Amino acid sequence: MSKDNTVQTTGHVGRRGTIVLSAATRRRYGLDDGSLFISEERDDGILIRPAVAIPTDVQAVRLKVQVGIDQLNRGEGIPGEKVKAELKRVSTGFRAKRK
Repeated sequence: MSKDNTVQTTGHVGRRGTIVLSAATRRRYGLDDGSLFISEERDDGILIRPAVAIPTDVQAVRLKVQVGIDQLNRGEGIPGEKVKAELKRVSTGFRAKRK
């Protein structure tokens, strides 16, 4: 939504710090009970926006980290281009799963 189409609504903070948004705002951004959001402090206030969580296979991540540590311990360098290509491959895979 551009600044030209800014919609302002009010909400409130509950006793336990719960932020309450209007039903119209929740519908507009697809926020349901339990939805995640990101809050970002700025000079002029707080920005709240929807967030997407992508499940991660923690065991697979640990294994990849260990492989990298083992390579470094053996004195093997990891070329930057190889790292960049792998990150791009993983990122593309995550985006494909979200669709």
